[in-house]
Amino acid sequence: MLDAIKITRKQALPIIQSTFPDYTGRKIKIEFTDKVTFYDTNWSGGTRNYYVALRSDGSTRAPYIPAPWINTVEGSKVELPENVLIIMHSYFCGSDMGITIYANPCYAPKLLAE
Repeated sequence: MLDAIKITRKQALPIIQSTFPDYTGRKIKIEFTDKVTFYDTNWSGGTRNYYVALRSDGSTRAPYIPAPWINTVEGSKVELPENVLIIMHSYFCGSDMGITIYANPCYAPKLLAE
């Protein structure tokens, strides 16, 4: 797995507009991985992560996150296919920590070549 790479808002704008259109910050990074683990899916001490899957056809899907005492999403790990990005918007202790874009490693050479 490669380390996360910071990217500009301009580079990520189409993804942000499709998944978190109200996000106005500039903390954006991309991480190449073949699996994503969902964590902090419910508020806990001011910390929460929101997830949205973005398919190559432009459709989006956010997982249903149930109440903490019946949350089966927390800690689950999913395979990341080539045609899907998972975008995470994070808050830590009430502070906006930005957007992380999880992409399949097959896209790493394309981004690094730019």
